[in-house]
Amino acid sequence: MMQKLSTRLATALLAAAVPALIAAGPARAAEESYPTRPVRLIVPFPAGGPTDVVGRLYAEKLTAHWGRNVVVDSRPGASGTLGADIAAKANPDGYTVLFGSTSTFAVNRVVLKNIPYDIVKDFAFIGLASNGPHVLMVRADFPAKTVKDLIAAAKKQPGKIRYGSAGTGTIIHMTVELFRLHTGVDIQHVPYKGGGPTVIALLGGEVDLVINDLSVILSHVKSGKGRALAVSNSKRLAPIPNVPTFAEIGYPDIVASTWFGVAVPAKTPRAVIQRLTDAHKAVVSRADYRERLETLAMEPLILTPPQTQAFLKRELDKWQKVVNEAGIKVD
Repeated sequence: MMQKLSTRLATALLAAAVPALIAAGPARAAEESYPTRPVRLIVPFPAGGPTDVVGRLYAEKLTAHWGRNVVVDSRPGASGTLGADIAAKANPDGYTVLFGSTSTFAVNRVVLKNIPYDIVKDFAFIGLASNGPHVLMVRADFPAKTVKDLIAAAKKQPGKIRYGSAGTGTIIHMTVELFRLHTGVDIQHVPYKGGGPTVIALLGGEVDLVINDLSVILSHVKSGKGRALAVSNSKRLAPIPNVPTFAEIGYPDIVASTWFGVAVPAKTPRAVIQRLTDAHKAVVSRADYRERLETLAMEPLILTPPQTQAFLKRELDKWQKVVNEAGIKVD
């Protein structure tokens, strides 16, 4: 009698499991063959800006790697949170990918209130696509020849030296605040609408210094209109090899950059995330991708998944500390 019951139970369990296995088969096959159709790459900043330029380069090389179209979808607005929100709420099937920046993945979380998504909980981070180191630049006619000269001048005349930023709470603003906190200088913030206008203001004499992406200021350094004093990077930069790092002059914690990364909705299947991760590694390792980044005064960042997670945590902790200590508030 017991043997018959066991047989019946096993038969019933098998009958219940078979439909689920059959249903799971096509889904698993689709995940393993991903992508089978075009992938949408959401860029949450305006066309023509650094995120858009690098995002389109990334999409081009990812298309070449897969043999499937990767289509850039520009969704600017609300400091990049509009496009990120669209990506967060997209179907988690791997066919909507977010291409964001330092602001998207770190700074917005610590400076903006009431963001309709959680960048940590609602996304799975695939990897870092590139890194744009920041450089401190002053006008060519500014008296300071070194960072130490600049600090001495700022301490001699508190609040007199002016610095420009791309707006309150932007990564450019945050980097100068990082510099200010570690050096103890009192300098005046003058916000502008974008990194380009900030540099124009510097060259026009409206402000005395900026810290901006090397890609934005390199031509002005080479022309002699601006003077680079230090780079906020772990090593010197090839295009300006004579400019020291902040660490070399005694400020090892002034490290900042505009970096770009790739993420998908958190519930994306693991098999799809792995396929994306493998493709991402292939793209950032391509010689033609790296060469193109060099022309943009940027560099690729190739990290393992654990290194990537550690990097993100450091960025979030660093900028949260800057916001707290500097009292940065965005209306």
